[in-house]
Order: sequence, then C-alpha cells, then structure tokens
Amino acid sequence: MIALKWLKQFILPMSLEKPCTQVSNSELKRWIRSGSVLWNGEKCEVDEEIDFPVFSLVFFPKGKKKTTYF
Repeated sequence: MIALKWLKQFILPMSLEKPCTQVSNSELKRWIRSGSVLWNGEKCEVDEEIDFPVFSLVFFPKGKKKTTYF
C-alpha cells in the first residue's frame, strides 16, 4: 500500500498550519517529504510502497514537544 493512502486510514495529529482542524493531504505530503514521519525508523516517499508489518510510526521525531509515537 502507498504511504499517503495508508496514513489517511488513521487518526492523525492535528494540522500545524490550521490549528484545531484535520491535517490536509497536501500538509501530510509535506510532512512525509520533509522526514517528519518515520515508518519502522526510516523515511519514506509519498508514493512509495510501505513494507509490512509496520511496528513503529513516529510523527515529528526531532520535535521535543510534538513527537508522537504509534
């Protein structure tokens, strides 16, 4: 399954650009491209196939206050 499509199935962190709203597709793509989302400890491209099983999903790994682990 493609990275962006797989992520959209889950409840994601709220938008950073528009607080208190769901993250948009374009914002989510920017997060993936900038390395703000890690699958199994690795960066991934928006249209890249994800290796299953996924045992680690981290949003904002370098952020001190907004790092989120699943």
